[in-house]
Amino acid sequence: MQDDLTAILISSVFVGAGVVVARFFREVSLLAAFFLVGFIGLELTLVLIS
Repeated sequence: MQDDLTAILISSVFVGAGVVVARFFREVSLLAAFFLVGFIGLELTLVLIS
């Protein structure tokens, strides 16, 4: 259970970092959007599993 919460926390940090990158660096916003979708999917999967 502790490992799941750690993974969710790490995934949330990456999602937050992706939002910051997408907001301040317009050139890489499309790449950041792909990473955001991937990390949000990972986070939802971890929440549903745990």
